[in-house]
Amino acid sequence: MAADGDLVKIEAKASTNEIVESLKKQLAEQRFKVFSVYDHGDANSVKKVIAFGKSNQNARIMWHDPAAGLELPLKIAVFQDDVGTRVIYRKPSSLRSTYSLEDCRLLDDLDQIFAQLVQQAVQ
Repeated sequence: MAADGDLVKIEAKASTNEIVESLKKQLAEQRFKVFSVYDHGDANSVKKVIAFGKSNQNARIMWHDPAAGLELPLKIAVFQDDVGTRVIYRKPSSLRSTYSLEDCRLLDDLDQIFAQLVQQAVQ
């Protein structure tokens, strides 16, 4: 796993579709709603973005700063390139650098949840 500032980048052996299905299953088990899976791929590549969240958590984030709603729902990108399959996400706590979320401890919890979800999905 590599962290490039607030972006976490992980290389995986499984295919994009396998990782996306694993993430969807785990999210459902943790009662997250998958709002959409965007397919940005073409004939030569598979690129997907999963948008998900919990309305009560989104409300808590927006209570601190309504403008943070521009970043919700949170997302994880999964794609294949010449190197292999990669999973990339922005740490939820990174929203503090843009919005007034200094006191929103939920973001730290979401950092841990994201890390666990992705680690399980790429195994």
